[in-house]
Amino acid sequence: MTETRSTHMTADVSRWQGHSSVRRGTSLWSRLLGQAFGFPAAGDQIPVEVTKTVTDSGEAWQRTFGARIFRSHLAATPHGMTERFGPFTFILGLTVENGVLHYPVDAGRLGPLPLPRWLLPSSEAREYVEGGVFRFDVKLRAPLTGDLLVHYQGTLTPATMDTRRPETST
Repeated sequence: MTETRSTHMTADVSRWQGHSSVRRGTSLWSRLLGQAFGFPAAGDQIPVEVTKTVTDSGEAWQRTFGARIFRSHLAATPHGMTERFGPFTFILGLTVENGVLHYPVDAGRLGPLPLPRWLLPSSEAREYVEGGVFRFDVKLRAPLTGDLLVHYQGTLTPATMDTRRPETST
């Protein structure tokens, strides 16, 4: 659990690197949603970097899979842990079982409007340590159809200064 805890102990900025495999849903609905949320393309042994930056209201997460970047914002709120992707905010039912963190989607909203359960993605997301290595495994299913949206899994270790990706200005 020490490796898992250390990935969540960001005081300012932390960077993690590793490799991931990504599977994407093939239905039209899954492809459209995957594109809208910026999920990574399918592939094996994709270099991955996660940068977490503390903000006034939580943490900004930037996940880079190969050349593909997607961002979200996580925050602890009175309603629980939330993750925001653009105008969508999801309440995560964070639980710990046998040293494994689980992040199911419990509720969501689009801006201030609550989403009905049938419009929520289903999430099987977990973080755990196996063989002394931090691992993540995130599988999302599309609302309405239950088709695979994205499934990414892999490992992360603390990034060193020598292996960080160069910052780019936009």
